[in-house]
Amino acid sequence: MDARDKSQSEVVDLYFKKAPLQCCGVLSTGFGKSKVAIDIIKHLQPEKVLILVNSTVLRDFNWEAEFKRWKYLTFFRKKVKLVTYQTAYKWKSEDKDLSDAFIIADECDFAADTDELSKFFYEYSECRILGLTGFVTESKRDWFSKHLPIFTELTASQAQDKKLLNNLHFVFVQYELSNNPEDITVNYKKNGVPTSFTQSENNAYDYANKKVQVEVYKSAKIVQDFMQGKLTKAEHDSALKAQEFRIRGLTAKRTDILVNSKSAQVAAKGLISHIRETKPDSKTIIFSKRTAQSIAICGELNSYNGKINKKQRDINYANFCDGTIDVLGVCDKVNRGVNIDNLDTAILETFFGSDTKAAQRFGRIMRLDPDEVGTIYVLLPYYMRKEKNNTYTLQETQQVVWARNMLRSTKIKSSTVWNYCKIKPKLK
Repeated sequence: MDARDKSQSEVVDLYFKKAPLQCCGVLSTGFGKSKVAIDIIKHLQPEKVLILVNSTVLRDFNWEAEFKRWKYLTFFRKKVKLVTYQTAYKWKSEDKDLSDAFIIADECDFAADTDELSKFFYEYSECRILGLTGFVTESKRDWFSKHLPIFTELTASQAQDKKLLNNLHFVFVQYELSNNPEDITVNYKKNGVPTSFTQSENNAYDYANKKVQVEVYKSAKIVQDFMQGKLTKAEHDSALKAQEFRIRGLTAKRTDILVNSKSAQVAAKGLISHIRETKPDSKTIIFSKRTAQSIAICGELNSYNGKINKKQRDINYANFCDGTIDVLGVCDKVNRGVNIDNLDTAILETFFGSDTKAAQRFGRIMRLDPDEVGTIYVLLPYYMRKEKNNTYTLQETQQVVWARNMLRSTKIKSSTVWNYCKIKPKLK
């Protein structure tokens, strides 16, 4: 018997004993939310089931596979319809009657408390809705208490402590941005004539970061001048708005250096080789922020993103699921709710600071046997900042800051730091 069976049955019993008509179960990714939902369906025997999902992967692949796994495929084909939140929020109850449907809102925190997607819950506030998700941020707790009250909650850490889920080991890979002077080509016009020069990733990032810092200082000075009565409210608002526009543009340029980094490509490819050598039976997923970066690291036959035609990317995904290929590069298509058998390793190549997205991604690696351990590699780029006295100091890039934010809701029980910098970074 699966270690999770008893806990899943307890959740089902709790649903029928105390859950209101519209409610939510916050159950750690990997616990078996789909199994819980199917067991509830078996008890309810509704005339029809509508499952709301956040992605086409869940709509087209995963839920059908789950019904097949739990030997309820005939019911699925006769009575279950899957629709994305991006479609369902446009529906009106007077046009589409769902009064006889049992609605499962899969990964419901995706739509909760959003201006558009959450409209579905207001429009169908009289229907039976079971929300399921693995993680809810504190900022959305109030919304859930009003619209989908949480009737049970089990965090990933609690599930691991109960031996229901496998543990994770984090490997933090510290490395420096490249100093190759031909890394980046900068195009500009001089006296109206197009020209260009090349520079290293390190120097490009150092320059971009200093520009951001200068503009941030100017913003603070505007606020200070206003407080001292040197600016009127109108002058303050106008100047600060202009500064915010400049800062957004400069931070976007700084971000581009990181998410398109050749250094990150080298580091990720090195990790793939290392994993294949040390754990040849592993199945590895690589998360990136840019599709071109993902393809550059993994190749078109080992990537799953919108830049690849649908037929080929579906083949790639199927090949990864059945073990034909051992590596898959993705951006945002395999974050939530997607089950991939034997997935034991992830590389976070480039990312931003969302702890919700991180929790969902880590959940992909918590579907192993409880006594196994999944491995998460997190790439942490540093750079050498040129100081005014022409010396250099090792500094965090913004991605290190994002990593800290990304992990703020994750209880890390096991970790290692691999330092490939010439100077050892200070841990914060």
